[in-house]
Amino acid sequence: MTRLNIARALMVIGLAVGLESLRQTFLHIGDPLFTLPPEFGGGTTHAWYHALREAVGDVATICVMLLVFFGTPRFRSVATWWICLILLIGYYSPFWVGIPFNSALAAPSLAIDLRHMAQAAIPVAALFVGRPAFTGET
Repeated sequence: MTRLNIARALMVIGLAVGLESLRQTFLHIGDPLFTLPPEFGGGTTHAWYHALREAVGDVATICVMLLVFFGTPRFRSVATWWICLILLIGYYSPFWVGIPFNSALAAPSLAIDLRHMAQAAIPVAALFVGRPAFTGET
């Protein structure tokens, strides 16, 4: 098995681990418990809009990862490797980046934290395992 195929498998596994999190994001849209107080002033359902923005951005990131990893070799270059890394940082860093500043930005349980860690670590590992396919070293 080539490094690229190992990277592809890791990418699919990592993205699959994250599907529950993505599903939860979509479920927030229209959930009457996922609303803002009237005092917010921007509409009680404005949080639904942000959930939709997040979910669609997540789907776009997933599509780009799969297109680059499973597309023709012309989709894999040093530039696309960096683009994928930036997308993965943007996709996964919100899971933890705010926690040191505000504990309310943490996941609601250790189990979800562990899922987020796996969800992030596996695709990032895939990117590094597959790097030679992007640099022409394979």
